[in-house]
Amino acid sequence: MTLLTIRAGASAYRQIQRDGLAPEHISSVFGASGAAKWLAIYGLDRAIFSQWLAPVKHPINLFGTSVGAFKLAAACHRDAGRGLDALAEAYIQQSYPKGVTADTIELEFRKILQVTLGDDKVGQILSHPTFRFGCGAVRCHGGLASANPRRQTAACSRAAVKNMRGRAALRNQLERVVFHDPRASFPLDVHDGRAPDGYRTETVALNEENLPPGLKASGSIPVYMHGVKDIPGAGAGVYRDGGLLDYHPVPGNFWRAEEGLILYPHFYPDCKEGWFDKFLPWRKAAPHLLDRAVLIYPTPRFFAATQLGRVPDRQDFARFADSPSRPHNNAERIRLWQEVADKSHLLGQEFLQLSDSGELAKRVRPLGL
Repeated sequence: MTLLTIRAGASAYRQIQRDGLAPEHISSVFGASGAAKWLAIYGLDRAIFSQWLAPVKHPINLFGTSVGAFKLAAACHRDAGRGLDALAEAYIQQSYPKGVTADTIELEFRKILQVTLGDDKVGQILSHPTFRFGCGAVRCHGGLASANPRRQTAACSRAAVKNMRGRAALRNQLERVVFHDPRASFPLDVHDGRAPDGYRTETVALNEENLPPGLKASGSIPVYMHGVKDIPGAGAGVYRDGGLLDYHPVPGNFWRAEEGLILYPHFYPDCKEGWFDKFLPWRKAAPHLLDRAVLIYPTPRFFAATQLGRVPDRQDFARFADSPSRPHNNAERIRLWQEVADKSHLLGQEFLQLSDSGELAKRVRPLGL
């Protein structure tokens, strides 16, 4: 049974037809925001990072936002497989009562930060022999920079309305900040401080002091979580979830074209450029913005084989909240999420089997068809 779909942008597709698809062809790996949705491809990521890319000797740039950043950081652990296992377990075991506050979420978030950055993990990430870690956050202005949840909620509502006019509508509220491994000069396409999508974009070299707050900021959702203030090296300001601007990071918006391919394990068949775009079904990243990307994602058959029947979602915390009539509802959510995560190993197995058999390149189809 086919569980994986692989599609490539125009330039990537031509290169794969000519040279095949092998680890040595990968120059970057991207990771999408989506919170618990990542659990659907956890097993695929595990196979890619702990096995498929393990023999590579050349540097590979990693860039993600929110959970995409966390998974890439975990993949930079000395043992990538164990790092991703621990992150998946921490995500699944989160628990939120009704009436949850930002302080409550902060306590659960610390557990995820601990498994990702605790002990000597920061040093491992910054000294990985192959991977060059990077993550995205946004510096906020106006109501989105407020510490008041009501002001943030009002600002998000206004931003959602403005965003309907187009991606450029939020340029006065959000600035892109790319934190990156100090050994790597990420191929950012920035001129006079702005990327091709018109957003102000700056880079900050990571170190042991600013990696924890930078990664935390990358996943700090407005309203529900506290922003991160004044990150060392990034300057004064309030920093929040990088997914607000780069929900499913789209290379053509800020990443310069390279000779290598951008591997993009994803849980969806398309990319939403910003967080507010997810409410607009027709708003999808144009194929030319993914010109050198190779998108790998589950087929509907994969989800049909799970009891949940879809990607896990942050809204499941509310859907499966314990109540007097259903006191074990949260335990049911944990069971359903765990089943999806367990079955995601089948995606990794299929990917490795395609690679070992020499059939991987033959499965690749062009994006937009």
